Amino acid sequence: MVNLETNRIVDMIESREGCDVSEWLKEYPNIEIVSRDGSQTYAAAIRQAHPNAMQVSDRFHIIKNLNEKAKLCFQKLFQGRVSIPLTPETANRRDIMLMGTKPEKIRLVKQMRSEGRSLDEIRVITGASEQAVKKYIAMREEDIPVQKQTVRGREHEEAVEKIRSRALRVRELKEQGLSISAISEQTGFVYDTIKRYLSEDFTPVNAHYGKQREGKLEPFRGEVLRMKESGLKYREIYDTIKSQGYNGTQDAIRGFISKERRISRDIGAQDRASQELIDKKWLIQLLYKPIDKVKGITQTQLDAVIAACPVAGNIYSLVNEFKELFKQQKPCMLFLWMKKASMLDLPEINAFISGLQTDIEAVKNAVTTDYSNGLAEGSINKLKLIKRTMYGRCGFKMLKNKTLKLENNDQYDQFN
Repeated sequence: MVNLETNRIVDMIESREGCDVSEWLKEYPNIEIVSRDGSQTYAAAIRQAHPNAMQVSDRFHIIKNLNEKAKLCFQKLFQGRVSIPLTPETANRRDIMLMGTKPEKIRLVKQMRSEGRSLDEIRVITGASEQAVKKYIAMREEDIPVQKQTVRGREHEEAVEKIRSRALRVRELKEQGLSISAISEQTGFVYDTIKRYLSEDFTPVNAHYGKQREGKLEPFRGEVLRMKESGLKYREIYDTIKSQGYNGTQDAIRGFISKERRISRDIGAQDRASQELIDKKWLIQLLYKPIDKVKGITQTQLDAVIAACPVAGNIYSLVNEFKELFKQQKPCMLFLWMKKASMLDLPEINAFISGLQTDIEAVKNAVTTDYSNGLAEGSINKLKLIKRTMYGRCGFKMLKNKTLKLENNDQYDQFN
């Protein structure tokens, strides 16, 4: 029990039983207002000891309870991660961090730093280690390595350019009105080749470029790319897929990633999924923090999640509107909120509404007054500090006497 005016602990009781609490409260006949959590045991004890006292349900505990119910809703809505259409920001980052060259990665990190992003934000966005991020930020422009083109890449470009020039010649002859037979006589190309060059779906890139016979890594291809995208090191990737049956080498994984990067650069577009995954934990964090404080999700991604699952957007709105109730201090808004929330027909939210209705007077007082359990919660921290100095010795009576003595001691401020 804490005195609201003096901010000091008045008394302590060892029991949580309703009858004991009631008898204890009767020792203080001057009590007029009591702030408490949602415990109905305490509510009944207070009514029995002081029928005319105003009870105030603690705002922190009410909002905490709503957040927990909303969290349960998200646990049911989303099993693990949420799939949404690939956002441009994520697609660009994925391209650079997974398939980009080292200079591209360095410049991406330096650009984000120049935009005012923190080290933690850059690390989360890029998937790079903290050490790598610091190294890239500190690197001078003249020290950024120059990317060298591979022999295989150069050969591929030459082959693509050669085929492109052939196709252009065939199309020019066709525009001049020549038949396929005449074009064949002038160019020496066979009928099927000319038809392929004239096709709308024609591409100078070899259809077999980047293809490989199925090897030991093929069953783990998608998982390897995802793990590399998330920032795992080659050794960590190797250990993970080895436990799943991979019997190749770690160098093979390194070569596979290098080849994927080269193919992506050469072709100019990688075969990537059109979806991205949002971890459920970021969605849950939004129940407690504004989106600019949650580093794992952007507003664009959140909008996509809500578009895919409108119920999630309704839950966010309910939570935010409920928090706003206590700023407005209008009890009529509480009843409107309860009516609106019940229309969603979510079992978890309905259970929360039922709890509010059971303790409605105390909840209304929480909306209209400024009383809370803040002093009591802070006093518990003091109590824990005192308890630790006792190293588990003695019992509740000694702890109570020591606490109350310190509370009334002029030297307590120095102790605290």
